[in-house]
Amino acid sequence: MIGAAIKKDFWLLLRDRGALISLFMLPVIFILVFGSMFTGGDRGTPRSIPVWHAPGDVRGENIVATLKATDGFVPVMQPSADAVRAAVAADDYPGGLIVPDAGPVELVVDLGQPAQQRGPLQGALTGAVMQSMAPVPFSTPPLVEAKTPPGVAKPLANISAFQVTVPGNAVLFGFFIALTCAMAFVNERKHGTWRRLLAAPVPRWKALLAGLVPYYLVGVIQLAFVFSIGIVVFGMQVAGSPIALILLGLSNIACAVALGLLFAATAPTEKQLAGIGSVVLLVMGMLGGCMFPRAFMPGFMKSIGLGVPHGWALDGYYAVLVREGTTIADIAPSIGALLGFAAVFATLGIALFRFER
Repeated sequence: MIGAAIKKDFWLLLRDRGALISLFMLPVIFILVFGSMFTGGDRGTPRSIPVWHAPGDVRGENIVATLKATDGFVPVMQPSADAVRAAVAADDYPGGLIVPDAGPVELVVDLGQPAQQRGPLQGALTGAVMQSMAPVPFSTPPLVEAKTPPGVAKPLANISAFQVTVPGNAVLFGFFIALTCAMAFVNERKHGTWRRLLAAPVPRWKALLAGLVPYYLVGVIQLAFVFSIGIVVFGMQVAGSPIALILLGLSNIACAVALGLLFAATAPTEKQLAGIGSVVLLVMGMLGGCMFPRAFMPGFMKSIGLGVPHGWALDGYYAVLVREGTTIADIAPSIGALLGFAAVFATLGIALFRFER
C-alpha cells in the first residue's frame, strides 16, 4: 500500500506541468540571468577602458602600454577627452582615463556607484597609472605578492560567476519543493484522503513518509538536473569531492521536504499556504545568500544568514565547488546543520499535523 501511494504521488507530480516548470526551468533561467549580470555577459573577457592622450605624449603612451600588459584591461583610444567622458556617462564603459599635457591624470568614473562596485576598478586603474609613472625595473622583485593564508584551501583558477549563481539558484528553487509538497498535502486533506487513511492498517508515520518520498525523489532529480546544466552549459567546476557534493545535496533536499511537511501542518488552506509559504521561502533565500552572496554582506547579516538552512547549504556548496581538495569532513558542519534543521522541521511537522482536519 505504501509503495502504491508513493508511485501515485510521484506520477501525479510529474503530470503537473506548472510545478515541473517552476522546479526545473526557472532555476536555469535565473542562473543564466544572474550569471550574465555578474559577468557582464562575458566569461572573464577583459574590460575595455577608453583612453585619450595628446599625440606623442609620453605619459599617455606609458599608461596605454601598462594597461595592455595588465590582465583584465584593454585600452580603447578615443578621439578626445570629451569622448571618454561621454562614453562613461552613457555606460558604454565602466571607467576611463584622460591624460592631459600637464597635471594629474583624470580617472573618469561614476562616483555615485556603490563603493563595492566602483572601488576595485578605481584602485586597479589608479595602480596602473602609478606603475606607468614610475616604472619598476624588471629585475626588481615584486613589492606585493598575493597568497592564500594557511588553513584556507586554494581556490580554483579563473572561476566564473556561475560558480556562485548555480548553487545559489539551486538552493533557492530546491527549497520550493517544500511548497509543492505542502500543496499536495493540503489538497489531499481537502479531498478527505488523510481521513480515509485512518481506517487503514497503516501507522500514521508511514502514511506521512509515503507522501514525502515522491517529493524527495523529485527534489534529488531537480538538483542533479540544475548542477548538470551548470557543469555542461555554464562551465561550472567542482573543485572538491563529488561525493561530498552529493551528500550535501541529499541533505539539502531532506531539509526542504521536511520544511514542506511543516508548511502542510501549519497552513490550513491552499490560499494561505501559497501566500505565506512563498514569502517565507523568498526571505529565507535572501537571508541565506541565494540572491546576494553572504560574503558581501555586513557582519551581522552574515550571522543572521546562518539562522536559515540556505546559508549553511551555500557555505558547503561554495567550499566544495571553489576550494580545491574539499572533503566530506570539510563540509560536515553544513551537512550536520541541514540535517539538524530537517529534524526540527520534521518533528514539528509530525507533532502539528492533523489527519482529521
